[in-house]
Amino acid sequence: MDGTVVLINLMGGVALLLWGLRMVNTGVMRAFGRELSAFLKFCLKNRVQSFFGGLGVTMLLQSSTATALLTASFAGRGLVPATAGIAVMLGADVGTTIVAQVLSFDFSFLAPVLLFVGFVRHSTASTTRAKNLGRIVLGLGMMLTALKMLALASEPIRTSEISQFVLSSLSGEPVLVVILAAVITLIAHSSLATVLFALSLAMTGHFPLDVAYAMVLGANLGGSVPPIMATLKADKAARRPPLANFICRLVIVLVSIPFIEVLAHYIAMFEPSPARQIVNFHTALNLACALIFLPFIGPLSRLTEKLLPQDTVGDPNAPTPLYLDKAALESPQLAMANAVRDTLRMGDVLETMCRDLKQLLETGQPHYFKKIRDADNVIKEFDKAIKNYLTKLGRESLDEQDETRCNEILNFTTALDHIGNIVVMNMLELIETSAKHQIVQSPEDLKDVVRILDLATMNLRLSFSVLMTSDAATAVSLIQRKQRFRKVERQAVSDHLKRLRSDELMDQEASAVHLSLLSDMRRINSLMSSGAYMVAGEKED
Repeated sequence: MDGTVVLINLMGGVALLLWGLRMVNTGVMRAFGRELSAFLKFCLKNRVQSFFGGLGVTMLLQSSTATALLTASFAGRGLVPATAGIAVMLGADVGTTIVAQVLSFDFSFLAPVLLFVGFVRHSTASTTRAKNLGRIVLGLGMMLTALKMLALASEPIRTSEISQFVLSSLSGEPVLVVILAAVITLIAHSSLATVLFALSLAMTGHFPLDVAYAMVLGANLGGSVPPIMATLKADKAARRPPLANFICRLVIVLVSIPFIEVLAHYIAMFEPSPARQIVNFHTALNLACALIFLPFIGPLSRLTEKLLPQDTVGDPNAPTPLYLDKAALESPQLAMANAVRDTLRMGDVLETMCRDLKQLLETGQPHYFKKIRDADNVIKEFDKAIKNYLTKLGRESLDEQDETRCNEILNFTTALDHIGNIVVMNMLELIETSAKHQIVQSPEDLKDVVRILDLATMNLRLSFSVLMTSDAATAVSLIQRKQRFRKVERQAVSDHLKRLRSDELMDQEASAVHLSLLSDMRRINSLMSSGAYMVAGEKED
């Protein structure tokens, strides 16, 4: 067979394998992502539970990178200490080897059945979860078909003189093979795919085992890099578990390279099949890594804290989003956690705007006009960036609860943008016009406006808590404070009208400005608490 045809067949088999892995991973995440997150969070009590939690979740997801992103999401929100996160990563590494163990057996006879059942289920399902179950089955069928394709495509290597020359040249060059395999794994974003590819080549019977073992080492090293890349813009706490996992794998790979032939000898004593020897080496390598480093995850955690000391990513006062990392979009939970972080920074800008508005009302200093308008432009930049980021998730990647959470964030950013518009286009214009025409509010009116603005600012801070926690009790508290705000605002209007009736000399234009400002703040307060009704499960009054 022509060498070009063999190469195309191998590339096609690898592509189908990667797509099958992606189908299974995304199907499991979309169908059971919320449950897996809850299970993993439950397991984060100690290092042993964390280890087995990471192992179990990875067996279902068939991707240690996906497990790493879930763990990074928890770590970034302060829900998991670094030690537990590292234990999860070590468990995830072992979990991928168990998947490889299962796929090393010949289940290709199941491929047509899985493809048919998966297609029918995916095409006829009426619910999102049922459709994703079909996606999972379809992905498994693709993986088994791909492995059969790779085995058949590798057959000509057995009789090809050129192939044998290339393979014999690689034999005895473990460092080169490790680097090549690591690069391939990094490009493919799957250590499992690289290991299964090496397994398919070994089935020909003419693939040097030392090369296959070096490929396994490279796959393990390269597989630890994607989680680091996916969390580059995340909080330092979220980046530490992937970094610790990379250090563990780097050490175990460097230690293993000089002893490949010795290790191969011992592993061959248990299994005569070259394919089984490769997956056994893969499993033994990761088990050894876990056994060696689990007792030392405390010092390893402290090392990552020194390498990644806690500080704010970038400039905390920078008027641009910092956490909207596109790589994190592979994990909806991590992506939404990143969006919340920048939404809170957007809220901080609005809170500063409210404080500047208060200073403007009290002092009348003109430089506050520019500060407030600049802050509104920043808010609009945040709103646009966060919406663009979250819309890239797509509805198919979200289950019902994730979609609800995504809507909460989008509604909150929209509310903040609308508040900024009210402040700049209504309140600021009124104050600026009053200053030009020397319209002065009475001390009593000004005092009421400032007091009500303070209440609105306090409710804004509480709305941040509702966004972060999605806690129904906090949401109910915000709704109650909204109602108290309305009473205070109505009383302020009533008091003003009494003064207006009793004082015939009171400026009518100043009265109109005052009532307009109170009306604007009522609208602002309603927008601040709008998201609380969704969380509390109540209808907005």
